[in-house]
Amino acid sequence: MAMTMEKQKKAKTGLIVAGVIAGASSLILLNSNAREKVKDTSKNMKDSVNKYATTIKEDPNGIKNAIITRVQNATDISKEALNKIQEVLDTQVKDIKDTTKNVVDESKEVMSSVKDAKGDLADVKDRAVEAKDQLLSAKDDVQSKAESNS
Repeated sequence: MAMTMEKQKKAKTGLIVAGVIAGASSLILLNSNAREKVKDTSKNMKDSVNKYATTIKEDPNGIKNAIITRVQNATDISKEALNKIQEVLDTQVKDIKDTTKNVVDESKEVMSSVKDAKGDLADVKDRAVEAKDQLLSAKDDVQSKAESNS
């Protein structure tokens, strides 16, 4: 009994799918342009399949060898391309590492120079303050002499 119900469900599903396909085909074929396009496409496909079948029938080993050769060529070309890509990546990674190391080294040198310059500038500031103090003292001396002479 269960088998009969399952068969009935499958039959109904098959009928529904067939109905949908028939309905869609009818809608497409109602349009004359669509009908012509379907005819042309079907005819072209049939011709192409016939050509390939004839070619294969005439020389099956030749076709097989040609396909194998093309696949091998494509594989070789792919391997070469992958090797080139790997070489480029290896070279670029090495260059990037070298450049990064150089930048780090140069940055350390710049920081060292800045620290040295900071120390030197502090000395210059101290000397400038001393010079200012000397000038102020000289000004005070000149003023006091001028006042004492007056």
